[in-house]
Amino acid sequence: MSQTTQQERRSAESVITATGASLEVRDLRIKYGEVEAVKGISFSIRPGEFLTLLGPSGCGKTTTLRCIAGLEAPSGGSITLDDTVIASAQKQLPPEKRGINMVFQSYAVWPHMTVEKNVGYGLKGLDRKEVAARVSEVLALVGLDPYAKRYGTELSGGQQQRVALARAIVTRPKLLLFDEPLSNLDAGLREQMRFELLELQRTVGITSVYVTHDQTEAMSMSDRVVLMRDGAIEQLDVPREIYRRPTTEFAATFIGRANLVHAALTEDPHVAVGDGVRIRSEEGYSGSGTDVLAVFRSENVVLGREALEYENRWSATVERVSFLGRHLDVALRLPGGVIRAEVRSDAAVAAGDVVDVGVRAVDVHFVPSAR
Repeated sequence: MSQTTQQERRSAESVITATGASLEVRDLRIKYGEVEAVKGISFSIRPGEFLTLLGPSGCGKTTTLRCIAGLEAPSGGSITLDDTVIASAQKQLPPEKRGINMVFQSYAVWPHMTVEKNVGYGLKGLDRKEVAARVSEVLALVGLDPYAKRYGTELSGGQQQRVALARAIVTRPKLLLFDEPLSNLDAGLREQMRFELLELQRTVGITSVYVTHDQTEAMSMSDRVVLMRDGAIEQLDVPREIYRRPTTEFAATFIGRANLVHAALTEDPHVAVGDGVRIRSEEGYSGSGTDVLAVFRSENVVLGREALEYENRWSATVERVSFLGRHLDVALRLPGGVIRAEVRSDAAVAAGDVVDVGVRAVDVHFVPSAR
């Protein structure tokens, strides 16, 4: 970015400010006939917070977002924006009166309009000078001011995404909704846009709700994550805690790559035995004899001499080694099953080797077993 563009962007940042709204979703239910797509979920969002609804297809995340936007009606519960109930089974405030804007998966950039006309479309009724000033400000903010006179067909995918973002914030909404906005971009551009989008949200300060099935987007962008499954909330927490301390087997396996060892707790709440191994967790778990899953991440598994220093030590046979560039993905056969390890790409390990395997107790987390 040129020095002139950086100066223009900083100038725009000093002009464009928005006060984020608070949002409360309480016991929200959405039914289609006999099918309940959203099953009584509740969460709240602080002003200026970036919250992500994460989950597989069909979990209810987009339906929830559309209900917040006013595109779906709730069957029960309520949605409150600041101190105003905007949706309930008895009341449905029209979408245009909610002070909410939405960025969709398809950018919906009108090809017959220039960038500046696309962005200013929602400002009809305002003074022409006010419209020009606002459009100029947001185009500088998203780095599109040199493209103001271009048409939609002359823009790349990333540029069209910036137009959609500029159009969403130019009206200065109380709440900004994102429905998988980066899914149409290639991997490299998607990563770039993640950081740009988050920087923009932090600069403008608009409370944001983001929907995705991509865990990398959720973990890297969010203040908090609502992990959903089958229309219900599986876990709600900051990204680091959902990753390090999942509360269910689904949360453990959906976020990142987890090793799961089926075991039963002993009289010592820190120790479980099963699948041919004895495994210790620093934090412990209540309930002697309870069936649990011991969860630990592949990057927390070490091989060789270093493993002898760890609380959890086993002998394993290497089944497969896959080169993934920055690391090796190693499949290890234990008495009761296979676990995975991520080790340095220059590690001397090959299929058929018998190796010592180690995991620190602090990296082991017990969750309830569904067995």
